[in-house]
Amino acid sequence: MAAGTVAPFPDMAKSWFGYQEDVTYLMGKGSISGYPDGLFHPQETVNRAEFLKLVFRSKGEVEPVAAACFSDVPADAWFAPYVCAAKRRGIVKGYEIGSRQIFKPEQPIVFAEAIKMAVLAYGSNVAEGRGEQWYKPYVDDLNEKKILASWSYVPWEPITRERAAALIARFVRHDEERKLPNLSPGCGRTERSPSLTLTIGGQQRSYLLNKAHTAGPGSPAPLIVAFHGRTNSNEQVREYFGFDKAASGYFVAYPAGISNGNGSYSWSNPGDRAHELRDIEFFDAIVRELGDSYCIDMDRVYVAGHSLGAWFANSVACARGGVVRGSATVGGSTTMEHCAGPSAAMIINNPGDALSPHAAAETMRDIRIRENTCSSATKAVEPSSLSCVQYADCTQNPVVFCPHTVDRDYRGNYYPHTWPQGTAQAMVEFFAGL
Repeated sequence: MAAGTVAPFPDMAKSWFGYQEDVTYLMGKGSISGYPDGLFHPQETVNRAEFLKLVFRSKGEVEPVAAACFSDVPADAWFAPYVCAAKRRGIVKGYEIGSRQIFKPEQPIVFAEAIKMAVLAYGSNVAEGRGEQWYKPYVDDLNEKKILASWSYVPWEPITRERAAALIARFVRHDEERKLPNLSPGCGRTERSPSLTLTIGGQQRSYLLNKAHTAGPGSPAPLIVAFHGRTNSNEQVREYFGFDKAASGYFVAYPAGISNGNGSYSWSNPGDRAHELRDIEFFDAIVRELGDSYCIDMDRVYVAGHSLGAWFANSVACARGGVVRGSATVGGSTTMEHCAGPSAAMIINNPGDALSPHAAAETMRDIRIRENTCSSATKAVEPSSLSCVQYADCTQNPVVFCPHTVDRDYRGNYYPHTWPQGTAQAMVEFFAGL
């Protein structure tokens, strides 16, 4: 079966399918468009004026203006109708610079500002907070309405064009269609059997699936996508991971990597760019197929893996940050930085593992600490058998680091690269605690 979304612009071909659908949806409403070069530039940041244009074009056109409403918003500026409408409605106030009141239209907008503008534009009566967390009431409003989960973004980070489109599309669907964006299309309709074979890049790809025992059209269930390593197949890791039992309330998908013809497998092609690894598209297609077939809680999509599968799971969590709720891995790292959004992480690695150098695991840990805005303070957490610690000040997207000393496999052989006993249960408890 073919899988994938037709990208609305050529440069969105590698974007998360949900963002592709959001842009297509807003294009259909006349709310958004690309650039004269025929591209969308999804990763470029949005400025304050551009975001207000998106807000108001999604709600309908605004009236032209006859006079400047801010010192830096002349009446003939393309953005003046949107900025002035926002000022009249109390959505924006601007900045006081001496005797002048300015708007700073060209300044990149951060998530907190964008959320405030959208919340007020769509009619919520929210009183702004005080101090550094002035934005919290607006964030809470989004959480309560299930429009956008607060774990999926960092409030003070600039928002990209594709994520700005996703935010507004969620508001419009919630406002006009009463849709909850955190539920997959399969919620509320009769289940269908998903295809376990998908066409990705012209090639047939397959995965195994364990269905959540709680699954039902009105019962959204979480999803784990679990990746195997370089020398073990998905059938083999399904046996030793232990997720079918430990995560019986989850859908668990076990993708099959591409065979290299020598007993090994891969998840990427040589020369792939870090954020565009070959099989990120495969991950996207699995999530979409299962979400169309069953009722999936899209705020609880997780990735897990061992060895090379851990490296790929960590890469997916970064490239799909803000979409993947959390990752949990054993014996694998990634040096991918500048994630698309935050994502919780459980990193399990034996310091004596020659196949997964501990220095690389520590580097990845530090990257995720920065991405999730954690501090360096730690506290011991379960399971103590894996020597786990959790970093402070990032409770929504915790980073748990487990430099365990288990160095024997289930046969008693020395093997620091092993999948320790109880790992599946520890991972599921980590996911459940998010």
